[in-house]
Amino acid sequence: MLHNRILFKVLFFALLSLSIGLSGYANAAQLPKLSEKAFVSIVTCSPTPNYEGGFGHSALRIQDSSLHIDVIFNFGSYSEKQSFFAYKVLLGTIVSYLNGESFKEFADRYKKNGRGMNEYYLNLTEQQKQSLWQELNRILISGERFYEFKVPTENCSTQLRDVLFKQCNWDKEAFLSVPTHQTYRDIELNDPLQNCWLHLLFNIVVGPETDRIMNLYQAAFNPTGLIELLKEVHQDGKPILMMSHKIFPPTQFKELPDKAIPLSVFSLLFIVATVLTYLQLKKAKHFLWFDRIILLLSGISGCFLLSLILFSKIDLLNSNYNILWALPTNLILAFLLKTNKIGKWRKAGIALTCLSLIIFPIAAAIGGQSIPTEAYLFAGTLFVRLLSYLKPV
Repeated sequence: MLHNRILFKVLFFALLSLSIGLSGYANAAQLPKLSEKAFVSIVTCSPTPNYEGGFGHSALRIQDSSLHIDVIFNFGSYSEKQSFFAYKVLLGTIVSYLNGESFKEFADRYKKNGRGMNEYYLNLTEQQKQSLWQELNRILISGERFYEFKVPTENCSTQLRDVLFKQCNWDKEAFLSVPTHQTYRDIELNDPLQNCWLHLLFNIVVGPETDRIMNLYQAAFNPTGLIELLKEVHQDGKPILMMSHKIFPPTQFKELPDKAIPLSVFSLLFIVATVLTYLQLKKAKHFLWFDRIILLLSGISGCFLLSLILFSKIDLLNSNYNILWALPTNLILAFLLKTNKIGKWRKAGIALTCLSLIIFPIAAAIGGQSIPTEAYLFAGTLFVRLLSYLKPV
């Protein structure tokens, strides 16, 4: 069904372009040349409180009153009706594609969803406008329209950025050396996701590369970054951005995520672990059920992280020091743990796990990875409980 809809839109847009060409030109195989009245603009849409639109959206609009054209090119189309969609997003295997449609259809859809929308007009030459028009139509009817969506390095904003710089012959290298004093993680912290646990999940699954300072070109992975980049682009001594206006007011969020909730939960867990350890050491009470639960949680998290480290196509997820507390082997240790007979092999496994927990904050600091406080608290919970099994008999 999805492929049929995609094919229909491709054929519709191709026929639309072809019909315009037939009415104005003898050569029907070519796209019409845009007139002097043509406008090219960047349309940005405000973020949403869910993970699909958390960073916002960017698209390119081309208008020409002489040719009765008002279309928008959108690199952010994909189907959400896929099994394990969220996991595939982290793996970087979701296929996104360039879509072309009338601006009215695009705007009505985003207005219905309560999305804010701004428009920024670009000061381009006629040649640059024509080049963009031809290139986007070429991509639209070729296999190049499809690409693997990788947050945050390959998405609607980065694809649009690359096409703009290539077709307008702007110097990309000039912006690769301009630091922004921001990291990917910094920008995510301002993401309006209403689910505080999704914020925590993101900060755990991304590795040290997320904490590297971005250059101005890299930072254009969301609408804000793209506009900030274009503000720095000048042509013939004049800025590229001419003027802007608000089409729809920005999204109104009901509430901001309460990031104190996860912190409170993990703080309480650490306090409980400390109390249980005291009772175990002083009164010889055992709490095997608690230890197995936290080991299972750690092991499951470790298997999840390991799958991303090994198989994700997103570079930011291919290394992660959180694996030192989220050991996949903790799944096995959870079932081997016993109150009576620890045994030297079990004790060795516990000792190695404790050693990994000690190395964890040191390695993260040396590797330059920012670790959420919640992860440190959970690592401390594991350490306090496992340490009680290493006491001398």
